[in-house]
Amino acid sequence: MKFNKSNNCLFFVSLVFLLLVACSESEKTKVNVVPEYEFQSSGTRQFEWDDEKNVGWIKVLLEEANFKDTKVEVAEIYFPPGYQDIAHMHELELLYVLEGRLDHIVNGKSHILMPGMLGIVTKPDLVVHRSDSDDGARVLAIWPHGKEIKALEEEELREISLIVSR
Repeated sequence: MKFNKSNNCLFFVSLVFLLLVACSESEKTKVNVVPEYEFQSSGTRQFEWDDEKNVGWIKVLLEEANFKDTKVEVAEIYFPPGYQDIAHMHELELLYVLEGRLDHIVNGKSHILMPGMLGIVTKPDLVVHRSDSDDGARVLAIWPHGKEIKALEEEELREISLIVSR
């Protein structure tokens, strides 16, 4: 087909028509409006326990209550000086040391974690956390499969809400 002035005009009109149809179809497409960014967290609640002279605590940063689309749970944990828990199991736990030294005892073998180090535990490993610092140890705990916060609730630790009404 040879293009001449008449064919060019027809081609241009057809192109404009197709673009208009495409644009009108996209208007029919439902656009999801993203709400304001509200995924920051300084904590939802804090669990506490008494340990001789000090208080240990777990500040929950991320859980289903403040981020419904995930199973992941994240918490900041403070193990007071001299603290040692009992052997327990996690499906998967990642502990990142923020301050102090943490003796991360996995299946009876001690691993001293310093700030900036990460300890990982998977099922069926048994883990014991022991503070190895005069000022205690502060860690960031990540539980990718969740279910840990529910276990804390069942332990009947003191619970303090950290959610501030707006």
